[in-house]
This record gives sequence, C-alpha cells and structure tokens, in this order.
Amino acid sequence: MVCALALLVGVALVQPAAQEGGGPGHGGERFSLGLIVGHPTGISAKYWLAQYSAVDAALAWNFQSERFHLHADYLHHFFDAFDVSPDRLPLYLGIGGNLRLRGDAPGDSDSLRSGIRIPLGVSFLSSELPLEAFGEVVPGIRIIPNTEFELWGGIGLRYRF
Repeated sequence: MVCALALLVGVALVQPAAQEGGGPGHGGERFSLGLIVGHPTGISAKYWLAQYSAVDAALAWNFQSERFHLHADYLHHFFDAFDVSPDRLPLYLGIGGNLRLRGDAPGDSDSLRSGIRIPLGVSFLSSELPLEAFGEVVPGIRIIPNTEFELWGGIGLRYRF
C-alpha cells in the first residue's frame, strides 16, 4: 500500500503541470467532483495532471463489508479508442492503492485492510456540458491483513470545474 501511494505521488510530481489544452474538457477543466455508485459508493474526485494522465480518489462506504473505503489511482487515458466527436470517450488504465477501515473492532486484526488496485474503465466527456460519466472494473490484490484477490466496480458522474 505504501509503495503504491509513493508511486502515485512520484508520478504526480514528475508529470508536466500542463500540456496542450490542460484538462480533458474543451474549456480546459482540470478538476471534477461527483459520486460513484457500486462497490464502493461515495464521493469521487479527479484531477488531470496532463492531457492523458490524471489522479482520482474516492471517499466511500463499502456496503458489502461495512467498511469506510479510501482509494487513490494514477490513470492513463487513451482518447483514440473511439471517435464520438465532438464529445470524447477515452478508455483508461491505472494503478493505485486502497485503505478500508472498520470502526466496530479497533483492536481486531481484520479492522484494517489495504491493497493494490488496477482500474480499467471508460469515461464520457461531454463537449456541451461540464460533466464526466464513467464506469470501471477494478481487479486488485489485498495485502493487509492477508493476500487475497478482490474485484470492485462502479459507475459515476462528476462535475468538471
């Protein structure tokens, strides 16, 4: 988990602050905020580092395991996959980490879970409205407290600023 978060911070620091056009929208919006529904469900944010790269994060609740969920990912977007001009429909692939906490058993060895995630998704960026709709499937590996394969997914909508 620490290695994944260190990777995210390192990539964010070496990315150029802006490339042609800044963010993904035609107006150059770099930040978006909204909701993700699925596994987990909560608040989702995204910040564009450059034309093809972004970081996203979520503060959410995992209804399946009844845990507070926090994740952050570095994402690379592939804008040439589909032509839906004047809108944009990039595929994205990323790597990140997650942290899940359960407050009802603070001393329990299972109260903290952490791992690595690999989000695979698609975003719809409207040219007329400052909105981003997205859907993703996220395979991952839990590392703490034990090693186990996990699968998450969700759909969401963010408002671009």
